[in-house]
Amino acid sequence: MIEPPSIQLILFSGLAADETVFWPQKLAFPQLIVPEWPIPLENDTLDTYCDRIANELRSCGDVAIGGASFGGIIALHVAKRIHPMAVLLIGSVRSPKELSRFARLCRPLKPLIRFVPVGFLQLCCVPVEWQPFQKVFPHLFGLARQFRRANPRVLKWSLARILDWSLTPTLDCPVFQIHGDRDFVLPMRYTKPDTIICGGGHVISLTHPVAVNDFIRSSIAQVTMGPLVD
Repeated sequence: MIEPPSIQLILFSGLAADETVFWPQKLAFPQLIVPEWPIPLENDTLDTYCDRIANELRSCGDVAIGGASFGGIIALHVAKRIHPMAVLLIGSVRSPKELSRFARLCRPLKPLIRFVPVGFLQLCCVPVEWQPFQKVFPHLFGLARQFRRANPRVLKWSLARILDWSLTPTLDCPVFQIHGDRDFVLPMRYTKPDTIICGGGHVISLTHPVAVNDFIRSSIAQVTMGPLVD
């Protein structure tokens, strides 16, 4: 495959996670930036939060942005503000209608998020990060790793924004989506990805890095070089 021209690549990690969720992608794409999650201000909405992120990215020039899980939702709303060349969704969804039935049923419980003992639950996940567990349950290992590194304040705010997410941004750029067929957090049956990873769970950037890297490379090529021909 001919390597596409290098453009700036920005990926937002999953639910309040850090850049380690994209370490295989950072090795493959030297131009990749994984922004840290800003601490939400009091009464921050999804719009005001994405306004601040977009203001930090406006000087990036030609860029493709994307994200995993909630990071993909953020990418969609930031894209509306900075008009990138493409949006890349990695185990994420395009619309609130594509959230799981469980997430939609939990919307009335949003006020209770403030009482979730995030710190205690993160401690409970320590055994799941042991290497023997990774070999037997790689999907759970990836989720535990992401959850353990999350900032509790950002995590609670992000959960609330998922539950009250109601508007799908209208974009003027293509949206490319890759999804695992065994994703139980955002089940594939509710969405229509362009690329499906057989056996992929929710944290496919870690469990299936080659497929995700190929997806990123192909998506960038399509917006910089035109559709690829085999």
